[in-house]
Amino acid sequence: MSAEFNQELSYNTLVAKAKEAINNNMLDQALDSLIAAYQIEQTIVVNHLLVTVLIAQNQYQEAQMYADECLDSYLNDQQNVQMYLNLILHNHYFLNAWEIVAELPKNWQDSFFSTIKKAENNYRNAQAQTIKTVARHFYHLSDGNLADQQKRLMAANKLPRDEYVVGAKFILQDPFLTQMSRVSVLDQLRRLHVTESVQFINLATELVTVVPAELRDIFSDKVYQKVISVLKGYEKKLGSDMIHGLSEQIQLLLMLAYPDLTLVIEDATSWVEGLIAETFSFQLPIESENQIFWRQKLQNYLINILN
Repeated sequence: MSAEFNQELSYNTLVAKAKEAINNNMLDQALDSLIAAYQIEQTIVVNHLLVTVLIAQNQYQEAQMYADECLDSYLNDQQNVQMYLNLILHNHYFLNAWEIVAELPKNWQDSFFSTIKKAENNYRNAQAQTIKTVARHFYHLSDGNLADQQKRLMAANKLPRDEYVVGAKFILQDPFLTQMSRVSVLDQLRRLHVTESVQFINLATELVTVVPAELRDIFSDKVYQKVISVLKGYEKKLGSDMIHGLSEQIQLLLMLAYPDLTLVIEDATSWVEGLIAETFSFQLPIESENQIFWRQKLQNYLINILN
């Protein structure tokens, strides 16, 4: 017998044992068998069984960790959506819930939005002081360094949507906040499909008005796509690993200019050529002083963040 056959036999045996244990309400044994089967093969069937058993054992954080690994499989029918939604709402990930439901078919949304609102109201009634504390830290985001800001942003993901939006509108205009944090908050409002206009301090320290729901994510931005397309043209010269590293660097650099990348890039071809020239000490291309200024400003900003 081949090793693959033995492994498949072992997987099938473990799943059968787990199902039998579930039927007999022996959840600990079922969980052990499912974890062993999942280590052999990460299938959707076992993932859903694992999540179901973990929820039954009140292990909600662990259940969400597994569910997130196969998230798309929980969004294909209303029953699975309801299970996943109940799970993340139990863990107080309200913003995640709003994001997910906003991307579902329109005729599903009203019912699920009602579920979220009910969970938020229950949380407000039970954890008013916790919400107040997290919201206060969120509103005063600029009080901490970048690491502190990231921790506060993570905590703010567990705020109900209305409280988050109120705080976000305030901090998007905070002149002392790092641009990276400002952009992160703006992008969160985009994912929440906020349709009302907000004011936002951009990279040029100008106060601009934007409607988050009308913004594209950076990967869909035409300027960003053009930059990445030009970069890929250097793969033969620089190698795939170097191109991958540069693409990650570019993503970080251009996120700082989000949502208007034309502020820092006038011509994608010369911008990429200039970045590569500066990185590898190649001959500098001909490009505008304004474009050079902004690229160097972005690089210095990123260096300060990473240090």
